[in-house]
Amino acid sequence: MTIQESALKLYPTLCEVEGLTEDERYQALSKIPDHPTQMLIFFSLPSVVRLEWVRRFLANH
Repeated sequence: MTIQESALKLYPTLCEVEGLTEDERYQALSKIPDHPTQMLIFFSLPSVVRLEWVRRFLANH
């Protein structure tokens, strides 16, 4: 998956992360694409750990 493909899939995938608030979703949407390697890591993770990963990413970026 290229960075461009990842960016296009980011919002729909964030919408699938159960427990993510709307504010967290939009913060992640604005910050994750600024870190292409982190975006690829996000997509490589199993869906059950994505909520915690996003919250830790937002706390550190």
